[in-house]
Amino acid sequence: MEDKYILEKEYSIPAGTFREAYRAYQKKYVYPKNYIFMAIFLVLAADFVYAAFKDNSNYFAYILIVLCLALAFREWYNPRRIRRSLTETVQEMGDPVYRIGVGDGFVDIATVSAPDGIEEEEDGDDAPAEEEAPLEPTRIPIDEKMRVLEYDGFFLLLYGKQVFYIIPKEKFSEPERDIIRKLAPAK
Repeated sequence: MEDKYILEKEYSIPAGTFREAYRAYQKKYVYPKNYIFMAIFLVLAADFVYAAFKDNSNYFAYILIVLCLALAFREWYNPRRIRRSLTETVQEMGDPVYRIGVGDGFVDIATVSAPDGIEEEEDGDDAPAEEEAPLEPTRIPIDEKMRVLEYDGFFLLLYGKQVFYIIPKEKFSEPERDIIRKLAPAK
């Protein structure tokens, strides 16, 4: 049975757009938790500093101060390291082509083609390489878990808190953008 789409379009995601979009996702779901943990670790470190001033011979307090400061730094640094690493990976991949299909009650997103540098090597024999079957699209139901966040250069299509898709605006006309804006159900 062929699905009927009201919007079907292929697009690619530039590395700069990916970096901005991933940062927007982190601001929404990663940073708040990290800031809470950073505050807890810094308050604990301040408490241990107070304990160390009260009793200079309390070497355990000094160890805990360093540990709390290291954990606070880790909470600050890890999201930035992950974003940099993912952005570098996206840059190395080149420009894979994706396809979005918006139907009645669902969104399909699929990888259409891998970028030029990502091809499997042959085993050394002269037989022609088998063509891979295209990947099945990921179907996302349009329900209360779906959200669409709009930014200057892209849309973030979120399903829950862990799954997100980046849709660059520059690849879509204004009527197509309106279809994407209307994806999330009214709350």
